[in-house]
Parts: sequence; C-alpha cells; structure tokens
Amino acid sequence: MIAVDVMGGDFAPDVVLQGAVAAAQKSIPVTLFGPYDLVYQWLTTRFPSWHTYPITIVDAPQQIAMDEESVAAVRSKTQSSLVKAVASVASKECSAVISAGNSGALMVASALIIGMRDGINRPAIAGFLPTSGGHPVLALDLGANTECRPNHLYQFAHLGSEYVANMVNKPAPLVGLLSNGHEAGKGSVLTKETYALLKGSSLNFYGNVEPYDLFQGKVDVVVCDGFAGNVMLKTMESVVSLCILLDSSLKGKIADKGMHTIRGGAPLLGVKGCVIVCHGGASAQDIEDAISMAYNTSKGDERSKTLILPEK
Repeated sequence: MIAVDVMGGDFAPDVVLQGAVAAAQKSIPVTLFGPYDLVYQWLTTRFPSWHTYPITIVDAPQQIAMDEESVAAVRSKTQSSLVKAVASVASKECSAVISAGNSGALMVASALIIGMRDGINRPAIAGFLPTSGGHPVLALDLGANTECRPNHLYQFAHLGSEYVANMVNKPAPLVGLLSNGHEAGKGSVLTKETYALLKGSSLNFYGNVEPYDLFQGKVDVVVCDGFAGNVMLKTMESVVSLCILLDSSLKGKIADKGMHTIRGGAPLLGVKGCVIVCHGGASAQDIEDAISMAYNTSKGDERSKTLILPEK
C-alpha cells in the first residue's frame, strides 16, 4: 500500500488524485491522505467506479503549505496529509509514501517519525541523472541539505553506493565527488575534507568529478551538498528547456535519449522507510510514476541491509 499526500504540490489535489487513480487502475494499492469529504467527492464525481480499484481514503483535515517552516509545521499539524501519510509508513500500515508538498517538511517528518538509519545523521534526496554514455548516474544530495559537513557527504556516498548496488544490481559502483577540478586539492574546504574521508574509505572512490565528467557517465554515484546538487539539477533542467525552446525539433531527440528532467520523484535515502520526494510542480503523470517508483522501491528495500558505516 502506497501512502499519497493528496494536498501536497502546486496543483493539489486535482493532479495528485489523477495520478493516484491512474496508478490504482494499474493494480497498485494506494491510500489517499487528505480531507475525507473533499477526496470522496472528487473521486465520486470524476471516477464513479473508484470503489472497484485498490483505493482507500484516510481523513487528514490539515495541510502544510509550501512556504511553512518545516519543523514547526510538522510538530503543530499532526493531522496534516503529509504528516499522517508519513506516519502510516512508520506504523507499517503503508510500505511507502510519496509527496509533492513541502520537501523540507517531508524530510523533517520522515526523520522524526520514521527515524534515521543507524550511522546516518541526515537524509539525502537522490536521483538518477542522464548521461551521454547511456547509463544514468545517481546524484545526491539534490536539495535536502543546503549546508553539510564532510561526514554528511561521507554518509551520502555510502548510501548512494548501497542504493545503486541493491537497486541496479551493480556491485562496487564507482563513486565521485562533485568539485570544480579533478585534482585532490581543488574545491572548497568541504570538498577537500570530504575527499580525504572518501579516499580512505572502503568505497570504490574515483576522485573528484566535474559536471562534464558526470554527464559523460564516468562514475555511477556522485555526491555533493544539497545546495550544489539542487543548482546542478535545475541548471540541467533549464538547459534542456532552453534547447527545446531554441529548436523544437530537439524535443523528440531529447526524450529518446532520456535527457529530460527526473520523472516522477526521487528517493529520500537514509530514513528507515521508503519516501519519494516529488517536484512541487509535478504533473499527474509524474505522480503516477512516483507511485510506481515507490511501489517497486519498497519491494526492493527488502534487499537492503542495515547500513553500518566503518570508522573514519
């Protein structure tokens, strides 16, 4: 059962419900968290036969707005769609949760309610980015933590390596550290100190990588702080949009090559459960894809063992 935050996102609840129903029509069981009367009326009006699909409604009368302060919102709005959806994973009523709502609140709720995995201080948003080589590279953190310490990036590297090994079935994936140059001495204080930690780790560490190397597919995992990762992701999205704007004929070619933005959502790694973060402007198709991702990932999580980090 996949928990869906009906009230999360720029176009909620319509787009979220459309995507959820589409997923349910493909036999993926979903539990919709939102104001009961609103959700029931929407389903009854738009999809009169919704009862024939694996859809459940749970009343969640409160909503966390996109601009609310995360910690305060999670603590004060315990009856919100986001908090109750996350809590259903902690209680094992649902196997995974997806939300296109306040990503900061989703991260805080997941860490506080579901809990963090052993040896991990902060969760990280991870996502597969396209490469010219044909195989995507897992990048993290893509926006959960704008300020990080070296030990956080060290933990992200282990999380990313484990995720690729389990979900893509690629043992000992090659891990790179995002920087402004290949040399070990390049980068900020954060990058230099992280480099030293990763070089002395048990990971298959490639070294520093520049964005050019990343999109050529030279590594399988790339780690960075959430500020750099989010800027990199949005830059990639903007460049793709600009190319299509300048030459509309490129749209099909870009789609064929997989050079589009991250579809659906991105997993929040480091918490003791499956949490999928969706873009605030997610479409109905994105929501459906995120639910499918959550469904498949939650099954794959059974292959993932408790992560024990070696001493640094």
